[in-house]
Amino acid sequence: FIRAADDPLVAHRGDKPKQLVIVNDVPGDETRIAILEQGKLMQFYSERAATSTNVGSIYKARVVNVEPAIQAAFVDFGEGANGFLHISDLHPKYFPGNRGDSEKSVEKVGKKIPRRARPLIQDALKRGMEITVQVLKEGLGSKGPTVTSYLSIPGRLLVMMPDMDNVGVSRKVDDEEGRRKMRKILDSLK
Repeated sequence: FIRAADDPLVAHRGDKPKQLVIVNDVPGDETRIAILEQGKLMQFYSERAATSTNVGSIYKARVVNVEPAIQAAFVDFGEGANGFLHISDLHPKYFPGNRGDSEKSVEKVGKKIPRRARPLIQDALKRGMEITVQVLKEGLGSKGPTVTSYLSIPGRLLVMMPDMDNVGVSRKVDDEEGRRKMRKILDSLK
């Protein structure tokens, strides 16, 4: 399956597409995606079914158990074992008194609320409550995966972090001067 990114339905005769997306999918085995710009390979993605991972995936989850002794909760996100959510990975928008108040529930990137200033997990989460989580680490053995409610959606140059005060610059931008300029522009935006 091949499509021109600038015209998803029809490629014009004689016109060479600026960007081409090539998808090779072998169901149950492997999916490969190549992105070509002016005939040159710019990005390549490959995922094998045998080694697929949930790390980085975002889910709507339901709290199934709150454990005050370890200040953590277990959430069902529909992928087998329940996810482990520690109080340090709970976004302030889920704190009591912050729900629905977007002003109180925004944090600055890299400036998490310290653990001692956070409420107890049993005050913030209740059984049956729905929250949005992202998988940080796959589970090992009988342990479920580690999840966070701090979401991070990486792009080619920027990282979107919902409910955070800034937008991050991707680590793929390795030119330090370029990173500094991008950060300055992003900081100037509201």
